[in-house]
Amino acid sequence: MKPLNVSHVSIYIMTLAVALYFFLIFSGVFPETLDLWSLLAGGLMVFLILAVRFDPLFSKLIYGDFREKTWKALATGVVSALLLYGVFLAGNFFLKKIFPAGSEHLASIYNLKYGSSQLRIGLFLALMIGPGEELLWRGWLQRHWSARLGKIAGFLGVSLLYALVHLSSRNPALVLAASVCGLWWGFQYCRFNSLLSNVVSHTLWDLLVFIFIPFS
Repeated sequence: MKPLNVSHVSIYIMTLAVALYFFLIFSGVFPETLDLWSLLAGGLMVFLILAVRFDPLFSKLIYGDFREKTWKALATGVVSALLLYGVFLAGNFFLKKIFPAGSEHLASIYNLKYGSSQLRIGLFLALMIGPGEELLWRGWLQRHWSARLGKIAGFLGVSLLYALVHLSSRNPALVLAASVCGLWWGFQYCRFNSLLSNVVSHTLWDLLVFIFIPFS
């Protein structure tokens, strides 16, 4: 893949800043008055503004991507989300059989919803968190690292980083989920090169898992 016209320094700064911010979010160091949903949405908004600032062509890439093969991308995203939900449904069943304590770790993830209405969380997930994470992690970070390291190395590197930033949560279930999701969506973007399909998949999966058909 041909290197993009963005400086190495900009990519390093963005990568380190994103990794540090997400790591701190899941570590719980921020005041309790700032819940996870607000921190994720607010942080993503800031990082996407910086992403456009560092790479002025990024907004045009998003616009062009969303216009091309729209229906195919939407269908791919929906199928991807349903398949991923099926993977987690099966994984949840076997996890409870093999590792009973996993239920407690899963419950602690859903405790993140405490104090927030379903509507508020759903709007955050649908309008900012789901789309924002894909645009940032796959559309910007994976795209730029793939341009410099190669398609596979960029995909695996960013997927690994996506999993590592969740280690600060000290929750094995969350880290495992992030690892599976990072590889799933990273491979999807690597294979189809469609931000729209990734956005649809991530957003629909988030809504299924947290709002419509949660596991706990």
